[in-house]
Amino acid sequence: MGIENDIKIELATSEELFKDAMAVRKQVFVKELNIPAAKEFDGNDYCAAHVVAYIQKRHRRLPIGTMRIRFFSDFVKFERMAVTRNFRKTNVSEDIMQFGIHYASLKGYRQVYGMCKQELLPRWQQCGYHEVKGAEHVEQNGMILIPICMDLPENPHAIRITSHPTLLTALEGHWHDKLQKIREFSRFDAVLLKLRKLKQKFL
Repeated sequence: MGIENDIKIELATSEELFKDAMAVRKQVFVKELNIPAAKEFDGNDYCAAHVVAYIQKRHRRLPIGTMRIRFFSDFVKFERMAVTRNFRKTNVSEDIMQFGIHYASLKGYRQVYGMCKQELLPRWQQCGYHEVKGAEHVEQNGMILIPICMDLPENPHAIRITSHPTLLTALEGHWHDKLQKIREFSRFDAVLLKLRKLKQKFL
């Protein structure tokens, strides 16, 4: 069984998972790339969603990757993606990206914005991104970064203002689980209604 089969990805919907995301970034950006912690960790961490990849090792969960997602009016921004050294030759980064894309599409977004190193632009273009026309390149931590964007198809299952009210109170990113329960209850209610009608008919 390949290591990819043991990797799980989810949103940080608990303090523990949030700390896991920060731990991965500290390992990669602060310790490996020598980015000052004060510069790496900013106030946006408390206003964003965080994707966490991890593997189960015996009785503990080992975080191995993360990505931060921030939301704007008509696009989301993927940033601060990091994967620990031992897992960079696996599909972790691609899996995190796909998780983020699916999550963004469920929230109704149609565009993903990101920034990549100049030399990695061809790779991201192969993944479906294109350079944002007219956007300025920026220099950050000694790297030239290029703004890139991916267009997403409309997701027919996106959460909308007309969605079932209980979906809007569901745990973030777990709308499918909530919807499944709603459907199960709806089927159960339909069976009960049918039984009541049969009872009334034969009484």
